Amino acid sequence: MSHILLFGGSFNPVHNGHLRLAVEALEQFRFDQVWMLPSGTPPHRRAYTQDPQQRLTMLHMACQCHPQLAVCDFEIGTGKTNYTVDTIHQLRGLWPQHQFSFLTGMDVVYDYSWKGFDQILAQLEHFLVASRPGYSFEKLLDKLAGTPNMERIQWLEVPLHEVSSSMIRERLSQGRSIHFWVPEAVRVYAEEQGIYRHRGPIVESV
Repeated sequence: MSHILLFGGSFNPVHNGHLRLAVEALEQFRFDQVWMLPSGTPPHRRAYTQDPQQRLTMLHMACQCHPQLAVCDFEIGTGKTNYTVDTIHQLRGLWPQHQFSFLTGMDVVYDYSWKGFDQILAQLEHFLVASRPGYSFEKLLDKLAGTPNMERIQWLEVPLHEVSSSMIRERLSQGRSIHFWVPEAVRVYAEEQGIYRHRGPIVESV
């Protein structure tokens, strides 16, 4: 049986912080692979303005840098609102030979209401929450007290990176450089395709 970590997120766009997080999880928990799982239409956020295939293309480019990173396009392929509890159930049916875990940011678990959160935990080996500035793992556990299978919630402590997808989008919209914030292939693709509607030449920042 393979141990697979599902790393859910918008990846809009993927950046080096995401990749560092995936590698930290591989090293700390000894997973066989990390499947980057880009969200299709999440229930808690407005619809993305970018073509989902562009997000998917950038993810594929980014994952080429590590042999244990892969892309799972399951949610994008459904074309409907996706709930994590349903996605995990369906993936387990498609790949019964795998033991799945799930990774997301601590802020996402703390700030949003999850459909069938107890059912999510029941289907997983581990539910990893990654460090976020201003969020406490102890307070998260207090908030979730009494939830069945809470022992499966584990803290993935990672160095905090001052990078976010929203920052990347803002820089591109302003015509600013994203060198060294994202994998080089992703930078070239995003700038050439004008995905985030930047105007004018890319300006190098010092």
